[in-house]
Amino acid sequence: MVARVAALVLVSTGAIAEQTIGVQPSATAAVATARVNVRVTVPKVVILRVGAANATVSDVNFTVGVGTGVPAGVGNSQAYAGAIAPAGGAVTVATTNPTTTAGLLNVAAWTNGTGATLACSLGALGGATAFAAGATAAGVPGTTDILVASVVGAGNLQHPGTNLTACNGTTTTPIALLTALGGSFTYSIAFAANAVAAGVYGNVVTYTATAP
Repeated sequence: MVARVAALVLVSTGAIAEQTIGVQPSATAAVATARVNVRVTVPKVVILRVGAANATVSDVNFTVGVGTGVPAGVGNSQAYAGAIAPAGGAVTVATTNPTTTAGLLNVAAWTNGTGATLACSLGALGGATAFAAGATAAGVPGTTDILVASVVGAGNLQHPGTNLTACNGTTTTPIALLTALGGSFTYSIAFAANAVAAGVYGNVVTYTATAP
């Protein structure tokens, strides 16, 4: 008996419906209503991928050639009959994690939140001198001259702006609601190879997808 009473108590305290009664004369319709609150709660989710689909940060590495006619091998006092200053050499680009060519990184995004956006910002990269803000100046590559191209068309995630100057934390592009976006970001340079001084330059580019 005690167990039955306890069970009834549990059932009654767990119910969220209501109980009413309608009493009318026999010739009048009697009505009783009971309401139930039914709700669905969905957490807000935003997913972002730039590069490899894992927890390792991807690298985009540009290598600037020393110039036309300059010996390819490392060494001192080598014979050289070229121009002063040498014509700019070729610039090559490759990525790691994943390894690709042409500076291309696959991207993807999805959210169930309305008004979601993608932004980017620049931080310090260990062992490198930060890019100059804006154009290349005083031998330091500038953010305006580090270009990023997106795949054009619906269904593709767009980069905030067309170069790293737009990575200011405020320039954004939209992330469509309940749409699996794909595409790629392709990184390239616009500065002349003989316009930059010897050294290592770079920044950590942090991409942030926000569903407010």
